[in-house]
Order: sequence, then structure tokens, then C-alpha cells
Amino acid sequence: MTGNTHNQYLIETDHIGLIFPSPAGPTCVLDDISLRIRDGEFVCIVGPSGCGKTSLLRILGGLLRPNVGSIRLAGKPLLSPSRAIGFVFQKANLMPWRTVLQNVTLPLEIEGVDFLEAARQAGELLDLVGLKDYGQAYPKELSGGMQQRVTIARALAL
Repeated sequence: MTGNTHNQYLIETDHIGLIFPSPAGPTCVLDDISLRIRDGEFVCIVGPSGCGKTSLLRILGGLLRPNVGSIRLAGKPLLSPSRAIGFVFQKANLMPWRTVLQNVTLPLEIEGVDFLEAARQAGELLDLVGLKDYGQAYPKELSGGMQQRVTIARALAL
């Protein structure tokens, strides 16, 4: 998403809030969160367990809608998941019956990319994350950190 002017933000939230229902009554997870992130910026979200970091990331990824406020991606309202945003979950969520290479090619297959081209791109991404020799391995044969790198390669595939 390059090409933004210096006044435009890649991701922008205005006063977002999130409330989850619970048996004890509504629970406020996020309250009045505004942020602006420019293209190329590196941002960390830090806080104690249960403070809403993952919920905020899900909102920024278009996977969850805030109850109040707005979010924009490159100046346009973000109302649903976007192919421009990759999301790596805390749990690897790899398909155990697919090889590492097949897990990385999955989003490309869904987009209709030719098998050989998808395999070529996936191979480059596995090399990028330091797993070029593990393409034919299965997720159960990898350490937790290696599995996370496979999910990063898969997120970068699109």
C-alpha cells in the first residue's frame, strides 16, 4: 500500500470501542482508542494479558467490528477483512494433513494461482523465513517457532 502522501495514514482508528456481552453484564474491552499508522511504520502493541491487544489487532485486520468508532485502511472504511492485511494468529493454525509447502501455497491456491507458480512463490517465502529445507515436512514435525514461521510465510503469500 505504498504511494500514500505524508498526510495520509495507512491505518487510522477514531475513538473505537468494543464491548463483549458476558453473563455478568457487558464487558468493556476497548474504550476510545484512536491511532494513526503511516505506511512503513513499525508499531508494537504492549500490555498485560487480557487488556484487549488481540481484540484491537482483530479490529485492525478487519476480522472484528468495533461497537463504536471507525477504522480506515488507506483512507477507506475497513468493514471486512482485506487481502491487503495479513494476520498471524497466536496459534499457528496449520493444516496437519498438508505439508509445510502446501500450507504456504493455500492462499495462493484459493486465489487461483497456477500450481507451479504458487509452489515457486511459497519456496521463496520459506527461504525468507529460514525453512527452505522443510517444504515436505508436516507441521507435527516442526517446533512451535518453526510452525509460527510457516504461518508468517503463509500470511506473506498474498
